[in-house]
Amino acid sequence: MSQTASSIVSTPDTHRSPSAALLIGAAIGLSTGVQFAVFAIGMFVASDHDIHRSEGVKAAVVSVSVVGAICLAVGFAIALATRRPASRSKVGAIALGALSVLSIPVFWAGAPAIFGGLAAWLGGLTKDGQPHTGAARAFGIVGLVVAVLNVVAILVLTVGNVVIKGYSA
Repeated sequence: MSQTASSIVSTPDTHRSPSAALLIGAAIGLSTGVQFAVFAIGMFVASDHDIHRSEGVKAAVVSVSVVGAICLAVGFAIALATRRPASRSKVGAIALGALSVLSIPVFWAGAPAIFGGLAAWLGGLTKDGQPHTGAARAFGIVGLVVAVLNVVAILVLTVGNVVIKGYSA
C-alpha cells in the first residue's frame, strides 16, 4: 500500500471536562439560585405570611446572601492567589477541598459547592485547570463530589420542603 493510498484518520481532541467558569457557575447557581427562586420569589408571591418575622423569608434571604458572599470572597481569594504556579495550585486545591468538607454545616448557603468547585478547578479537573496527581487531585475530586452532593441536598430539601409544607416555611 502506498503512502498516497493510505488514509490517515485524525481524531479531534475530545476532552470532556467542563471549563472552570461553567463548573463553578453551575455549582453556585444551582446551590444558592434554587433557594432564591423557590423560597424567596415563591414566598413573596404565593404566601400571606409575614416576611419580616424573625425567622421569615427576609431573614433567610439575608443569611444565605451574607454567608454565601463571604464564602465566595474567601474561596476566590484563595483560588486566585494560588492558581499559578503549579506548586501553589496544589496547595490551593488541598485547602479548598478541605474547606468544602469543613463547610458542610453551612450547606444551605452553598459554601461546599463554592469551595468544592474551586478545588476541582485547582485540582486539574476542568479543561482550563493544571492537571495534578496525588493529594491535590484527590482533594479536587473530594471537592467536586461535595459540590455535587451540596447541590443535590439543596434541591431535595428545598423542593421537598415546598411540596410538604407549601410556601409557609
